[in-house]
Amino acid sequence: MAGARVERERAGDRIAWRKHYGERGRRWRIAALRWLARRLGTRSLLAPAPQDGEAACRTEQAMIRRLAALGARVPEVLEAQPRQLLLSDLGPTLASLCRAETDPGRRERMLAAGLDAILRLHAAGGHLSQAFARNITLGEDGIGFIDLEEDPGTTMPLAAAQARDLLFYAHSTARFLSSRPGLHAGLMAEGLARSAPEVRAEVALVVRRLRWLAPVSRLFGRRAGEFAVALDSLHQASA
Repeated sequence: MAGARVERERAGDRIAWRKHYGERGRRWRIAALRWLARRLGTRSLLAPAPQDGEAACRTEQAMIRRLAALGARVPEVLEAQPRQLLLSDLGPTLASLCRAETDPGRRERMLAAGLDAILRLHAAGGHLSQAFARNITLGEDGIGFIDLEEDPGTTMPLAAAQARDLLFYAHSTARFLSSRPGLHAGLMAEGLARSAPEVRAEVALVVRRLRWLAPVSRLFGRRAGEFAVALDSLHQASA
């Protein structure tokens, strides 16, 4: 959610979030990632080009309309201005719930629910912006998707955008099952089994091209080690 600032407020008797869209920073970093993705031949890692605040605001509204039409649970736009939106609340994020949960089995069930919602969206022909656990909610009405100011479909075909969802989801959820990595690998294997062949092929390609980073990542602390767990899980799942 780089370039966006969010404030909580009340909209009548409802909790809402006012999202302000600014200039997206770190353009050099995005340019470097785009260069690397092209060098690796991995379309799913080709980051969308940076947008200004008004473009990001328009993209979020378009993504919300598109996902809602596909049956996904997304925020309601309560108010729209050129550089800000007032959005309804969908409940706590999957990341916050998993951080608070100590039982790996319950964590797995929550993560399985998130993955199932992503796969149902894929089956309907959709994709997300950045399918990180922090951008997925779990409330009384089920799984929801937030922070949709980026559209990977502008830079890659649908299969690559859906593979990107699975890669981002694996990366952001591996930490929550790091004590039992077999659970995470099994979860991602089920996700790949339910995905289209071209999506599975793109995920397998990315894992092959990045596999050498797994042992190196473990040398640079816990967070980097979680990246290695995600790669290991996807490698087992792809196999």
